Amino acid sequence: MFKHVSGVLDHVVARLPTRPAAYLCLFGVWAVTLWFLSAHNPGPKHGPDIPHLDKVVHFLYFFGGGVLLAAHGGLKWSEVGSLRLFGVVALVCCVIGRLDEYHQGFTPGRSGNDYGDWLADTLGGAAGALWVMLVLLPRIRLNHAKSAAGRG
Repeated sequence: MFKHVSGVLDHVVARLPTRPAAYLCLFGVWAVTLWFLSAHNPGPKHGPDIPHLDKVVHFLYFFGGGVLLAAHGGLKWSEVGSLRLFGVVALVCCVIGRLDEYHQGFTPGRSGNDYGDWLADTLGGAAGALWVMLVLLPRIRLNHAKSAAGRG
């Protein structure tokens, strides 16, 4: 089972961009999308009311942002230590999450300044950074080294 998952992950990673600018552009799209989502009134809820589902959504969205930012930073500045990269990504996600909550406070029909959402944003970004550092970056660097050795 684990070999299969590892093989699938290696296949996916081989297709990912190795240029840091690609991840920075995707992070920009992520941030602009966040702004528009926060400025939109979600309207009436449909379906069952699941407690704290919004925290899960915040965590997952910021996990994606943390992945993109950490991938950019890890590829752009490979000499930067993992702890520093993790701290910077977690801090950036924390600040963006706080600004997002502040912004939601000015959107009619939205409740802003929810500290639980802010915590979920920060933890999601930090978890995304951690996943990139432990799983994604080592595989990207290994694939890049293999392709460079094959050309040389």
